[in-house]
Formats: sequence, C-alpha cells, structure tokens
Amino acid sequence: MLLANMQWRWFFIVLLILLFALGTNKSDALEEAEGDDIGRDKNGDELPEFISCVNSTIKTECHSSNNATLPLYLQLTLWTCEDNCKYNCMHNISDTRPPPLLQFEGKWPFYRLLGIQEPASVLFSLGNLLMHYYYLRVMTGKHKNNKSTNNKEWMDDSTIPKNYYMWPFILGYCWININTWIQSSFFHTRDLPWTEKLDYFSAAMSILYSVYFAILRIFHIEQRARQLWIGGVLLVLYLVHVGFMSFVSFHYVYNMIACGIFAFIQGAMWVLWYIVAFLKKDKRVLAYGHWVIYATGANAMAILLEVFDFPPLGRVLDAHSLWHFSTIFVTPLWYHFVIQDSLSECHWSLLPQTDDENYNYHQHYDNNEVERQEVIALRQ
Repeated sequence: MLLANMQWRWFFIVLLILLFALGTNKSDALEEAEGDDIGRDKNGDELPEFISCVNSTIKTECHSSNNATLPLYLQLTLWTCEDNCKYNCMHNISDTRPPPLLQFEGKWPFYRLLGIQEPASVLFSLGNLLMHYYYLRVMTGKHKNNKSTNNKEWMDDSTIPKNYYMWPFILGYCWININTWIQSSFFHTRDLPWTEKLDYFSAAMSILYSVYFAILRIFHIEQRARQLWIGGVLLVLYLVHVGFMSFVSFHYVYNMIACGIFAFIQGAMWVLWYIVAFLKKDKRVLAYGHWVIYATGANAMAILLEVFDFPPLGRVLDAHSLWHFSTIFVTPLWYHFVIQDSLSECHWSLLPQTDDENYNYHQHYDNNEVERQEVIALRQ
C-alpha cells in the first residue's frame, strides 16, 4: 500500500511547519519575557491576584449544591464549582496580565471546549488511536479493498500469517497502543489525579512493550519459555515503576528519564539491527529495513516538540499537542516496516517499494498464481 510512502512526505511537511511554529513561538516568548521581569519565574497560581480571585469567586458562586449551578456538559466531564472558579480566574488573570503567559499548577492555560480541558490534544490522541486501530484491522485481514481487476476482495497490505511466531505480539502492540491513546484522550479531557496516572502508566507500558517486541524480533526469540522469562523481567520493572510512582513519589522528572531511557534503548536496538544488516550486506533486510530507520528517526524528531516546550498558540496548540499530532504520521512508517518484515520472515513476496500511486498492488499477487492461492488459504 502507498499510505506509508504518502505519510512519510506529509510528516516532513508537517514537521517543518511544527518546527517553524516552535521556533517562532519560542523566540516571541523570549522577546516578551525580556520586557517583563515581574513574576517571570513564578507560577500563575502563586500570584496574589489569582489566589484572591479564586477565594472570592468560590465564596460567591459555590454553595451546598455546588455542581447544580454548572452546565450539564461540565458536570459530565467532572468539573466541580471550585474547578470552574479556578478556570475562570486563570483566564481572567492571563487576559489582564502582560506577557509572558504563565503556567497554572504546572499547566498552560487552555481554552476548554464542551468541558474538554485540552481539545487539541484530545483530537490528536484520537487520531493516533484511529491510526493504530486501522492497522490492527490490516493485520487481522479485516480491511478489505475491491480495486482488484478480477473483482475479488483484497487487502491493501497482506495479512501477516498467523503461524508466524511474532503474530500475537504484533496484535499485542496494536492493542497496547490503542489503550495508551484512549487513556491519553481521557487525561487531556480532564486532568485529574487518576486520569493522569492512567495516562502515564499506559505510556510507560507501551514503551516497555516496544522494548519487549524489539528483543523478540531482533534476537528471534521463538521459544515460549524464553519469551515468558523476558516478559516477566520487563513486567517486574514496570510494576516497580508503577509502584514507585503510586506509593512513593509521583515524580515527573523521574518518569520522563525512565521512559526516555527505555525509548532510547528500543530505538537504538533497531538502528543497530539495521547497521549489522548493512555491514553484512543482507539484501533481504536491506530491501525493507530502511523503514524502521525512517520510523525511529521521525519519532526522535517529533519528540523535539515535547522537549522544547512553548506557550500554546491561541491557548489551544502547545508543544505537547503538536507532538501528538506529529506521531499520527509516524505510525504508518512503523507498521509498514512490521508488515514488510513479517512477510520477509515468512518468505512471502515483499510489497514493491514504489512511489507510483497508480500501481496495482493486487496484480502483484495475480502475477504468481501459486503464491496467490497460498495467500488465500492462509487468510481463510
């Protein structure tokens, strides 16, 4: 299929736009900050005017039936009267105060939409969710296409053989990432202690599972006992991480460092795997292995948006939401590699590496009747 090729181009276009927005916004913020030394290093929730606004507003607007005065959409998204007072005061202070824009309780001030606290991040999280769900359907053969010249239904990408030892782990990768983006959507809808924990713990699980996936594939771990042993070790590490964050200290810097280390390990493993194949001149791997380099490199560049934070554009788009946006375009690169790698490992014909949008991928199988019949049999 051509989705990966097309998304690769789109990603570069989007990334350039995002990096331009990042640089422009960063320089603007620095210029604005130069003219305002008052409260530059202070959080907005520490300002006397904010504290006074919140206290007075709660006294006048919050009473025994506090949530009864809130619109239904705010009640459904778990806003309380006190939360609503803080939200209104936050924007009132931000509107009347000169630049730079300050954070409140460690968060940038965003305009909510129908009770959704960070609409852009929710939208882009759902975009990532749909992308992983789409490829889950591709893997399981449920994404059909009727463009075949003989009017038979064919998939855009071949279904991975179910007897391939990585088959359950590929499905596991899809489901774990779907869960991660569901939790991300919940968290950005309402930033509450329990939604925050679910978001952070789900992200950590997806990173550790990516390491697990890389180990099993790169080192060809096909024995069930070894798979369970490696999985058990990583599971213990995950439970220790969750336990520390839950019962010792919910430490943001520690979480970022821990997740960053394992994300780096996972990316480095794939890069080294490709380098070894390149040095060995393994033509089979070199025919498609560059896709994992594209995916790893693109993901690393996208993380720049998470590292170099900046105030939200129009109080809607911040670096974190734009990072979520960019990962939508990274996902097809990874799954394209997984599909090609799986077909190669199972000795199926690779999908042609072509940029021709008119290429008939279904005819690719029609040219080999024996292989086509084997594909049909395995799919059934």
